[in-house]
This record gives sequence, structure tokens and C-alpha cells, in this order.
Amino acid sequence: MIWGVCSSFLKKCIVYNGNTVYNVFMSYPDYVSQYRPKGTIVKQVHGTYYVYKATSKRVEGKKYPVHVIEGVIGKIDEHGFHELTKAVVDTTRVRVLECGFTNYLLMFEDLYIVSKNGYTKSLKKSLYRSLIVYLSPNSYLTEDKNSKIRPLDFFVEKMGIGIPNQISAIQRMIGQDLNDIASLKYICLVMMGDRMFESELTEGQKQLIEKLGVDEDDIRRKG
Repeated sequence: MIWGVCSSFLKKCIVYNGNTVYNVFMSYPDYVSQYRPKGTIVKQVHGTYYVYKATSKRVEGKKYPVHVIEGVIGKIDEHGFHELTKAVVDTTRVRVLECGFTNYLLMFEDLYIVSKNGYTKSLKKSLYRSLIVYLSPNSYLTEDKNSKIRPLDFFVEKMGIGIPNQISAIQRMIGQDLNDIASLKYICLVMMGDRMFESELTEGQKQLIEKLGVDEDDIRRKG
């Protein structure tokens, strides 16, 4: 994860104290740098630029100061910096929806649809997404209005398919044993009332995502 602020041109990231720290190129709009308060760093999440209060400290053996992140204090858009206000979160109704495993398999949805001859695209899409829910019953697809999830018996009768064969086909298509990516099922969205929170990634999940060559934002997104 890269922290910092960059202009809309390709530049090195600039951290809160104004020093060039990371020799990594990113593309942030100019207004992010313009409106960023002093003593903060910025993280982009799903297209939103969140501002975090930060300090730094010297650590023996480190060339640059180590950042200490103290928490999010607001966000930046083209109109300026907006300080976060306290909100009441309903903790009496909490829903946890899996998104990591689901989103990884959805990256192959078009390939699955094209690979199957006959039947309508909508039916094949419904089959694929129903298979995902079968493999991950807590998937957010169960609440997705654009996903027509059906019992797999429906497809067995209508299309004459075998479920084990379909699961084997998915594994060949993605080039992975589903057991090897099972930890993605624990990347979740936590819903409290109308607020949504993200589960923190473990080191193992971070390494798996890197190995799979996918972006964390794509793994986390809902819909």
C-alpha cells in the first residue's frame, strides 16, 4: 500500500512532511495536493481520497522517518478538504458479506460465459454467479439485485449439467485450485446499519493477492 500525495502528472509520491520518500509513480489529481492539510497523508480507496493524521519518528537503521498513522480525519475532493464528523453507527444489526473470493471469480465471468455453448447469456451469467454463491454462501451476490441467484438443482434440470464438472471447469479456467484461494473468503464487508466497513487484510491474504496479480481495490469492491 502506497501512502502519499501526487499531482495529476506522474511524479514521485510526496508524504506529509514534504519529503520525497517513495520512488513510486502514482497519478493523483492536483487538488489532492492543493487541499491536503499539513501533518497528514492521503490514501485512495475506491476513488475517494481519505486524509489521515500522521506523525513520524526516527528508527535506528532506517534511512527515512517511519510514519505513525493516527486515524482518518477527513477526505478530499475537487471542492476541498472535508473534515469527518462523528456518526452514530447501529451496532444492533451487523451483516458480514464475503467479497474477496467472489470478486476474484467474477474477473473470469466473461470467459466462463463465452466458453459455454448454447443457452442465453443471462442464463449462463445466472449459473456462474449461483456457482459462486454455492462455493461461498456468504457472498454479497446474495444481496445483489443484478445477480439472479438460483438453486443449482434448477440448472441441473434445465441444462443437464453436473455441478462437480462445473467446479472443475472453473478451477481449470482460473488456473487455481479453489482450496488454495479459500482465504479470500475471509475478505469481507461489514455492514452496520447504512454504514459499510472493510475487514483488514492479513499478511497471508496480502501475499495471495500479490501472487494472483490483482488489485486490492478490485478484490474489495461490492457490485
